[in-house]
Amino acid sequence: MNVVKQSSTHSYSQEDVREILDIALAKHAHIGTELSYDQLLEIAQELSITPDLIESAQSQWLDRQKVIQKNRAFEAYRRSKLQERFTRYAIVNACLIPLNLLTGFGIPWSLYVLISWGMVRGVDTWRVLFQRQGYAYDRAFQKWEYQQQKM
Repeated sequence: MNVVKQSSTHSYSQEDVREILDIALAKHAHIGTELSYDQLLEIAQELSITPDLIESAQSQWLDRQKVIQKNRAFEAYRRSKLQERFTRYAIVNACLIPLNLLTGFGIPWSLYVLISWGMVRGVDTWRVLFQRQGYAYDRAFQKWEYQQQKM
């Protein structure tokens, strides 16, 4: 069996190092799924990273995790509000269409309500499912965050 050794002069970008370490940690049998803080410090020491830098990085990571958690909660809130709006839309139109049929007017006025309100719901759906950045999104997020702080 021939083993090819990599030259010690070969260099890697930071992204390459991250990917290689991710793969190695995932395959390392006795580590499991989590590392302790002491193990993190040990790895950092091997890479000549100071504990102060690790503390700073951990603080930044925790801040990012809080932001990610807030964004997830905001997205869940937006989806639940969209579901409420669609439920109202369905209930109202389920009442208007039979009412229109019972009154027997020649013009199907309930279809105008159904279509125009449906277009509004379509725009709402697009905003919730696909608009995740921009001024309108940021304003909605800030408004939601302000309401959460008041609670």
